Amino acid sequence: MYIDSHQHFWKISRGDYSWMSSEYKPLYRDFDSSDLFPLINKKNITQTIIVQAADTIAETEFILDIANKNSFVSGVVGWVDFENNDVVKHIDKLIENKHLKGFRPMIHDIANENWMLKDDLELGLKHLIKNNLTFDALVRPKHLKNLYVFAKKYNNLPIVIDHIAKPKILNQEIDEWKADMKKLSMLDNIFCKYSGIVTEIGEDYNLEQIKPYTDFIFEIFDTTRIMWGSDWPVLTMAE
Repeated sequence: MYIDSHQHFWKISRGDYSWMSSEYKPLYRDFDSSDLFPLINKKNITQTIIVQAADTIAETEFILDIANKNSFVSGVVGWVDFENNDVVKHIDKLIENKHLKGFRPMIHDIANENWMLKDDLELGLKHLIKNNLTFDALVRPKHLKNLYVFAKKYNNLPIVIDHIAKPKILNQEIDEWKADMKKLSMLDNIFCKYSGIVTEIGEDYNLEQIKPYTDFIFEIFDTTRIMWGSDWPVLTMAE
C-alpha cells in the first residue's frame, strides 16, 4: 500500500484561502477529487491524507465532507483555533467524523515566532493527546528551537514536521537546520514529512541541491518516523 500523507483540495469561491491570489497561476483554480484520482491511480497510490489549506473550521468541515465521499481518503488533518475558549468543544465536534486524525495551525504565517510556547494553547493541546490526535508543525527553520521546547513539554503529543521544516535550500543554509533537526529527531514524539521540498526551491531546482537535505533526513529518522507527501497540487508550482 502506498499512502500520500499530504495533499490538498480547495474551492476558491469559498473565500477562506487568504493566501490565494492570481499570482499563483497553477494553483488559482478549484482542485477536487476528480483532478487527483487519475494521478494517484497512475502511480498506484491507494490512500491519501487531506491537509487543511485555510485557517477556518469551515474549511476543515469542507475537506471532511470530501473524505466522506471518496474511499481513497484515509484521513484529514484539519484546523482549529487553539486560542479560542471553546477549543475543546470545537475539537469534539470535528472528531465526530472518524476521518479527522489531527490538526495543523499555520505556524509559518503567525507573526509571533514564540506562538507555540503560549500557555493558553495548553487546553487544546492536552485534548489532542487525550483523543490520540496528531499535531502537524508547519514551521520554518527559525521555529525549530521553539519546536524542541514545545515537543519536550507535550511529550505525549505526536508532532509531525511538515516539509522537513522548509530549509533554505537555495541559500545553502544547512548547518543550523541540521543541528536543530538532529536534536528534534532524538525525541520519540517527533515525526517528519518528506514533502514540499521542490515547491520551496522553485522551478529551476536540480537534484544535487536537494540531495544533502534528503540524505540527512533519512539518516536521522528511521522509516517508522518519516512519511512521504506529494504536497499536491502545490507541487505544480515547481513544474
